[in-house]
Amino acid sequence: MKYRIFIIGLLSAMSSYVMAESLYLQEMNNTVLSEQQLEQAKEKLKAHKEVVVREDLAMPPFHKRGDVKASLEYSTCTPCHQLPPHTKSVRTRTFMNMHTQFISCESCHFRPKDKTLSYQWEDVRDGTRIQAKTKLFRQVTSHEEKPEERAKSIHAYYKITPFYQDETVVLRKDNQFAQESRRLWEKGTELEKIERRALIHAPLEEKGPECSACHDKKNQLLDLAELGANTYQKNKIYNNIIAQFFERYKDEDSSIRIMRLLK
Repeated sequence: MKYRIFIIGLLSAMSSYVMAESLYLQEMNNTVLSEQQLEQAKEKLKAHKEVVVREDLAMPPFHKRGDVKASLEYSTCTPCHQLPPHTKSVRTRTFMNMHTQFISCESCHFRPKDKTLSYQWEDVRDGTRIQAKTKLFRQVTSHEEKPEERAKSIHAYYKITPFYQDETVVLRKDNQFAQESRRLWEKGTELEKIERRALIHAPLEEKGPECSACHDKKNQLLDLAELGANTYQKNKIYNNIIAQFFERYKDEDSSIRIMRLLK
């Protein structure tokens, strides 16, 4: 009888663990890597170069933002990816990197086709869900609000993150899988690194959604009202002139004065 109770307790504990496991980790656990995925990971590993960011510059950089680095260090992506992460496109990288201040990596790059995700505010330090508020958005909430009051209401660690069945998708840095991945990257064999890199990226989309996925009233990846945005803020996001430029002019070499978009 005691043995039976022990088995039931063990199965119950395992069931609770599986239910608490993030969808991202579940997707990785269900992944069978293909030869193509392993070959791509091998090529990426060979091309990888450690980037050392100098902090002791003779003159401090004018646009340096310490709080951005502080918020990104809680991501499981940034131990390997550069800070800021978007570097390929000279035309779009500044606009894309600006989003990392208030949107998690997984919101754009984890988009399983057979699952319906919801998006909510979360404190990236400990996974605490944050109540949706108008002041969490960057746009001005009222003409009377002073700039210093707005600055106090914006928290660098609050980001929009995906949830599935009321559980966050984001994999925490203190998760056993994340810690094991760090150990493999530091001391593992080449084969272990290749397999782990391929596994981590298997559930992810390399290219994020088009700007119109959020900056277009017809396409709503995010429910802005549910996230706390008021009517003014929603209209500003839907009609963002930079996003409109990228939507109209797809060529990397395209250039236009932003003032023309205001006409």
